[in-house]
Amino acid sequence: MDLNEQIKEKRKEKWFDVWFSIEALAVDKSVVEDALATHVEKMGDIRDIFIYEKEFTETIKVENPMKNVAEAYSQIAKVKFFAKSLTTLISVVLTYGPSAVEILGPDRHEMRIDEVQSIANLLAGVVHQFAAAGVGGIIITPDKK
Repeated sequence: MDLNEQIKEKRKEKWFDVWFSIEALAVDKSVVEDALATHVEKMGDIRDIFIYEKEFTETIKVENPMKNVAEAYSQIAKVKFFAKSLTTLISVVLTYGPSAVEILGPDRHEMRIDEVQSIANLLAGVVHQFAAAGVGGIIITPDKK
């Protein structure tokens, strides 16, 4: 099956058609290019994801990109793909950290309650991972009476 037929099939099956912009920054030009290419390649290995277009911008030098870094290199990957479910899409957003996300289709999506539950559990797991790493979590304070 050629690429256009695969795209038509995913749209017919109501997979989410998504555009990501993923930016990478490193102090070495080859590191940023290799790391970003590998990052996008790994994304394509996910079951229930079908990447149909990848574009990498020219790598640019950035002056003072952050505190204590005089110069670095930045590159952006623009990726179009299909995700079979909203759970898969949210998992990919959390794992691959895009700078921007655009949902291209479908116009409507009906969800079963088990998909909503999977998404809620996925997000709860991320909050707990941040808390375990010491970089976040939910702060609970007692009511003051």
